[in-house]
Amino acid sequence: MKEIALVFFTMWIQDPSTAQGPQFSDRLFETHAECAEFVNAVADDGTNTNIVDENFEFEFAAADGLLFAGGCYTAEEYNQKYN
Repeated sequence: MKEIALVFFTMWIQDPSTAQGPQFSDRLFETHAECAEFVNAVADDGTNTNIVDENFEFEFAAADGLLFAGGCYTAEEYNQKYN
C-alpha cells in the first residue's frame, strides 16, 4: 500500500515574499480520499465547501490571511510534480 502525504506551501496575503514550503504533514494517509477529507475539514469555513479538487490539490486562505496551497501525493506523484 502506498502512503499519501499532505504537502503544502504557505504565504501571507499581505506579503507573498514570505512563501514557505514545501511542508509535509506529520500524518500519513492510506488513501487520497482520506487526505482530501482531512484537508476539507481543516479548511472548512462553515460552508461545507470542498476545496480539494479532482487531482487532490487545493488552495485556500485562512481567516488570518495565511494562504495554503498543495495536495495529497504519494512519493512518486510528489517527485513527478516538483522534481
